[in-house]
Amino acid sequence: MILKYRARFIACLFFVLFNAQAKILKDEVISIGEEEYSFSSVCKKMLKMNAPLIEIKNISNLDCMGKIVPVYKFCDEQLADDPYYIRGFIDKIKRKVVCKKGKKVILKLTCDSPGVNCKDTELACFNLQQKYAARLKLDHHSKFKNKKVDVLNCYFSSKTSLSLPK
Repeated sequence: MILKYRARFIACLFFVLFNAQAKILKDEVISIGEEEYSFSSVCKKMLKMNAPLIEIKNISNLDCMGKIVPVYKFCDEQLADDPYYIRGFIDKIKRKVVCKKGKKVILKLTCDSPGVNCKDTELACFNLQQKYAARLKLDHHSKFKNKKVDVLNCYFSSKTSLSLPK
């Protein structure tokens, strides 16, 4: 039971910190697991050397002796054969890099979020895919009004199982 709430807390923390500017209304993940790695192993693999001084730059980047390492690149390489890899982030509490895997991601963002252009919903969702649902396929994209605000919907899954009108 504690693990369930801990995972939800970490996911919420990730999105609050990672998207301080974006207005994410919903980020639902059907998770199938995650893998954790020490900061030193991430720096060693990405820089091909030991880094005795490692700092957290932000929720998605490590500073390994002055060189910035995006953790999504590490996770992408580390889980190269895993079709369910969706995103990488830093767990500040455990001081680990987490590579998350999932079968489905549902995103809802306000269209006034930085970097979100809702004129072309398919393109907007495609641009969000690398950060939120790296290896999943876009099943559905749409826009609707919610309390006078335009909202972008993006549904990603491991296989196309949903036939919704676009």
